[in-house]
Amino acid sequence: MSLRAVWVQPLPGNGPDSVLFSRVFSTVERRAKIYSGDSENYVRVPEEGVLYDAVLNVLGLKHPYEVFIEKRDSCDKEQQTPIFELTTKEGKLWPVFIIEKFGLLYCCLPLVEQGCQARPPLIEIPGISVGFSLLLCMAEFLGSLPKGADQNHRRLQDLHTYLSQAAPFGTPLDINPTTVRATLTSKPSAQVSTHNKQPAWKPSTVKTKPQLYVTVSEHARAVMYGNPQLQDVCNVYGSISCKAELEGIIPEVTLNLSVPQDSPPIDNLIVHPCVQAADTQFVNTGYKSNASLTQRKVRFTPPSEMFILCHYTMSDADTNQSLPITASYQMKGNEQEANLMIKVKLNKRVRNWFEYCEVQLPFYNRGPVSDIDATPSHGTVILSSDRRRVGWDIGQRFPSKTLEVTLQAKIRFAEANRKHDTSVYEDPFCHGINAYLLIYFKIADYTHSGCTIDQRSVQIHTGGKAKVTSVREFASSEYKVWNSYGDAQAVYKPTTHLKT
Repeated sequence: MSLRAVWVQPLPGNGPDSVLFSRVFSTVERRAKIYSGDSENYVRVPEEGVLYDAVLNVLGLKHPYEVFIEKRDSCDKEQQTPIFELTTKEGKLWPVFIIEKFGLLYCCLPLVEQGCQARPPLIEIPGISVGFSLLLCMAEFLGSLPKGADQNHRRLQDLHTYLSQAAPFGTPLDINPTTVRATLTSKPSAQVSTHNKQPAWKPSTVKTKPQLYVTVSEHARAVMYGNPQLQDVCNVYGSISCKAELEGIIPEVTLNLSVPQDSPPIDNLIVHPCVQAADTQFVNTGYKSNASLTQRKVRFTPPSEMFILCHYTMSDADTNQSLPITASYQMKGNEQEANLMIKVKLNKRVRNWFEYCEVQLPFYNRGPVSDIDATPSHGTVILSSDRRRVGWDIGQRFPSKTLEVTLQAKIRFAEANRKHDTSVYEDPFCHGINAYLLIYFKIADYTHSGCTIDQRSVQIHTGGKAKVTSVREFASSEYKVWNSYGDAQAVYKPTTHLKT
């Protein structure tokens, strides 16, 4: 699981026409020559200028794809993106992994222990996944460079130090940028003893007031059709992020995730590798009666940086009850005019206080909006700058008595430009009255599943107490409502239509 070389170069027009950073690991290069069997099958890593031109050629950045280049565009060439084959004067370099981040191309050449002559399947080359992880961490460590930065930029120089610690002699060890920085800057801890060895993934200890920050971020994804023949769909899922500033070499934290007994239980708990034990008992879909399922216990050893402790989903339940916001969309008209009626109602279980709540109506395959006559029962209606999208800002609260708002509008459109504008996206399905609206919202200090962190259950297994700060938020992910008078995109289960 070693790498022969790594290098970084800018996209054309984003910096100098040269490689910004390169590192060839000579010990791994010697092994690559041995694995090749003889000198004829071995292709050494060329100079930086050759690498720069070869990467641009294979990506079509030097010669546009409109120009046929046989060695790049031939049908005989197997496409394995983002794995590429670089053609040089000395031969073909394979497999070269290339990704783009922040306007830079990050490239690496993994070592193929089986030899490149037979070209084994990519899944049998461990260096592929290791190289991909290293390139992502290099991009995180380097960040976004100013346009026109050259090889002498300070962060590019620091990249040499990062690789010496993260991948000595070309073999990645601990590539986490946060851990590497802590290793390079920390001093030996007085708390470390021969009986309690400090782990490599946590090279420094915290010397501040113990604190634990936990954020429960929950999202809702829903599709509503307004059609009795199509069932509405709603999925609620979330993640729990954690930042621990705790004393001790290997602190252990135990906490409980709780939901009310009248809510569906937390399901599909996927935990971070630092979790040592978790309540992973099987949860039956829609099962509510067992009180023990209202809590899930997690014990973990937190790393130094902010991390996602776990992902979870809300067990399926009655869709009409689980929808935080229900809506109907009725639109009739033609290409020049549309009359619409929208109703949006808040579930009485949901906290009636939003950071934002708005409805957006995109209009595809039409001309721009020339005139709009709207009558909202609550909030304001605005038109986007390109006049292709109508927005309805409902505000921070629904009417407390009805929890329902409506919008009636008559919209006129200018004549559509028949010339295809590639800069404007046109949904091929949304013609005529085939249309949908999107709802965007966010609520602080609330989760629809009722998931909370039981602060009384938090235990720090290094002695002493820590201040626990818990934050909750609930937001829409993709919340779509189709026009009930038009057609809609939906998925049918094959078992209901195929005869057995």
